[in-house]
Amino acid sequence: MDYYNKNRTQVQKILFSNKSGLDTAEAAKRLAENGKNKLSDTKPQSLLVIFINQFKDFIIYILLFAIFFSLLIGEYVDSIIILAILTLNSLIGFFQELSANKSLEALKKLSRIQATVLRDKNRKSIDAEEIVTGDVIFLESGDKIPADARILTCNLLQLEESALTGESLPTAKTQKTIGSNMQVGDQNNMVFATTTVVAGTGTAMVTATGMNTEIGKISQLIQDAETTVTPLQKRLDHFGRRLGMVIIFICTVVLLVLSGREWLSGAELSPAIFISLAFVAISLAVAAVPTALPAVVTISLSVGVKRLLAKRSLVRRLASVETLGSCTVICSDKTGTLTQNEMTVIHGWSLQGESSFTGTGYDPQGTMSGAKEGLLYRAGIYCNNAELYQEESKWQILGDPTEGALLVSGAKAQSECLDKRLTEIPFDSERKCMSVLVSDSEDKLTVYAKGAPDSLLSKCTKIVSGSSVIPLSQELRDQVLETNDNYAYKAMRVLGFAWKSVSDKKEHKEEDLIFIGLQAMVDPPRPDVATSITRAQKANIRAIMITGDYQHTAKAVAESIGIRGKTLTGADLDRMDDEALQQALQEESNIFARVIPEHKQRIVIALQSLGNVVAMTGDGVNDAPALKHADIGIAVGSGTEVAKEAADFILLDDSFSHIVDAVEEGRGIYDNIQKSIMLLLSGNLGEVLIIFLAVITGMNLPLTAVLLLWINMITDGAPALAYSIDPYSKRIMERPPIPISEGILPRHRLTLIGFLGICGTLIGLFLFSISGGNSTQADEVMHGRTMIFNFVVLYEMILVFLIRQDYQVPIFSNILLWLAVGLTFLLQALLMYTPLAPVFQIVPLGIKDIALLLVGGSAFFLCYLAYAKVQYEK
Repeated sequence: MDYYNKNRTQVQKILFSNKSGLDTAEAAKRLAENGKNKLSDTKPQSLLVIFINQFKDFIIYILLFAIFFSLLIGEYVDSIIILAILTLNSLIGFFQELSANKSLEALKKLSRIQATVLRDKNRKSIDAEEIVTGDVIFLESGDKIPADARILTCNLLQLEESALTGESLPTAKTQKTIGSNMQVGDQNNMVFATTTVVAGTGTAMVTATGMNTEIGKISQLIQDAETTVTPLQKRLDHFGRRLGMVIIFICTVVLLVLSGREWLSGAELSPAIFISLAFVAISLAVAAVPTALPAVVTISLSVGVKRLLAKRSLVRRLASVETLGSCTVICSDKTGTLTQNEMTVIHGWSLQGESSFTGTGYDPQGTMSGAKEGLLYRAGIYCNNAELYQEESKWQILGDPTEGALLVSGAKAQSECLDKRLTEIPFDSERKCMSVLVSDSEDKLTVYAKGAPDSLLSKCTKIVSGSSVIPLSQELRDQVLETNDNYAYKAMRVLGFAWKSVSDKKEHKEEDLIFIGLQAMVDPPRPDVATSITRAQKANIRAIMITGDYQHTAKAVAESIGIRGKTLTGADLDRMDDEALQQALQEESNIFARVIPEHKQRIVIALQSLGNVVAMTGDGVNDAPALKHADIGIAVGSGTEVAKEAADFILLDDSFSHIVDAVEEGRGIYDNIQKSIMLLLSGNLGEVLIIFLAVITGMNLPLTAVLLLWINMITDGAPALAYSIDPYSKRIMERPPIPISEGILPRHRLTLIGFLGICGTLIGLFLFSISGGNSTQADEVMHGRTMIFNFVVLYEMILVFLIRQDYQVPIFSNILLWLAVGLTFLLQALLMYTPLAPVFQIVPLGIKDIALLLVGGSAFFLCYLAYAKVQYEK
């Protein structure tokens, strides 16, 4: 039911109520029928469920499988180490995400307020939850509205609705009936739950409570929005499944080959022999799994969280850190995100000419240049009920933001106002002006007025021209209105000012006034926004503005900061189906005005359906559903609790530039995770191929299970973890976002690690063969095993730096990586030249052996150079 287009009598009939409100019995009956005025409860996830969710990853499933079979074959050390890694990894993710998904709790906290109602024809203060439809509520300055309601009476009533509608200025309310098909921001005879009265008084009849209110609809949208899976999670899951299939294939082939060899040799293939062969194949599976990968991913993301916190960006959802690196579109709310949400006078105008002001926000530090019409700025100070004050070095205002801006312009113009205010005729929506009567030290009386320029001009007969006053001709009226239109077209809010001298207080009337001039103000863009949007566009990221503000204002602000394209309104969206909206987005519709929460969510969904990874920024209640539904939601720190709880990121100091910083961080994190996967996968590929080819060709087993575990955990693990703090390429923001269809590793990098894995395998098996690996003597086999074991470690350490070269990272830029490589070689030496060697079934190597290893390492490096040359020529 739309109540804004019904008159007050119709509303009362529809709700079976009247201007005297309800009696207690009827209110109790309606409360029992319709329920309390509160948002529906949702059962929060238990701590156990949050913890178990950390294990929902295909690679982790493979590792759990490996733990189970390691226990079966008696490899208890392997099982304990892998289980400890998985547990630590899950705890990190558990504590990082423990505070997620609290949007509804924040909404409920926001909604618990007291309200004054008319019950049994008496005023009563009750809990807002007890309000029912048909109740008459009282509205006073400072009140938070408890439910949606149709205004019955109002006196200079103004509400702050920016959190719900996105409009930065208070909305003047009326009791009159208005037209049909109005968006929430245009329903000026309605008040909405959780908005705030900033001026005036009134009464209203409740039309909707609980989940039926506008805030309730937003709550439902948040409940309905499923938490999206990040691109990294999708890619890792796909990678894990493909890896699992490869492992199963290799293990099956190994098992069949070993079984076939036993059968061809004439031996009886008893169950015991078959089980022992199966254990060999399963050992190979354990070796093939990149054991350190889950820990590497989690720690890389956690390091990213800390880096972003240092840049004043708080991450609420660990997996979302990387998502910004894949972001293709940033949808941003205007008020408070792209703009400062602080009205600022930037121009004054009179017949003397135009004046301009420096500075932004409510800080009175700034200068005025151009025409100096002091009377214009004194009028702005006198026609004012706001207060300007400084708190913790930040200037703020108490009262109407527009009047706060006039105080600041007066301070910059150095206007002194020592006269005493006597009376005021307040602003109302019919007159569209207000005026005050002031008295100076000599008891001379002056009327000052401000208001909409066209309305104020109709009350003026003269105009100030320099030091004189001249008649206000039609030509001069047209000049004033033309100037007003020019400012308004640039998305400025314009106020006119007038004055006159009177001899008696009774002459305080808004007639025969002398027009002074205009003051034009804007909610200015944040200083760093234009630069940030340019950086985003250079990184092939599309910027879209989505706001509840007016079309001209939205377009002017967007173009001033570098967002260009077609403009659509909420009404335009209502006429479009999903296909038409997608078409409009493909045609570069980048500015959306007069939208409601459902529109924002539709835009996000449409962009996602076109294959985009969408980041949504915002600060208000109206942004929460879209924040929740976006691939990554970004709330500003000064925004509502609802927006913060629905978001993945919170910008602690509201700086839009940190969004682009976070994109860079996300791309860098993804690069570092890719490096780790390349290292782990190449190492594991080499190990699997070494064992696979050895089994196929009938060679002795080159690497035992304990040596494989050492390589996976120590040799691979330490450098892979050191990658997490690797610096990023300086050109990382000059490339396009990673396509959502691309796997965890692009084809050219898969080809690289495949080629190097094969080269390392062939060189390693050659060293194994010439070092006694094929001998029937146990000590010679142990010597050959030691050679290939050390070669695998050596070629993986070479690989550490070759991978970084592929990402254009300076070789000496990560001291921790060098320490990790040095530590690996030190541990290898301790393993060979201490009593630990017999435990690992290896032997100390001599100078000639080490020289042979270095030759093998050089051959491996030459293979890389040959590959790089071929790729360069392509």
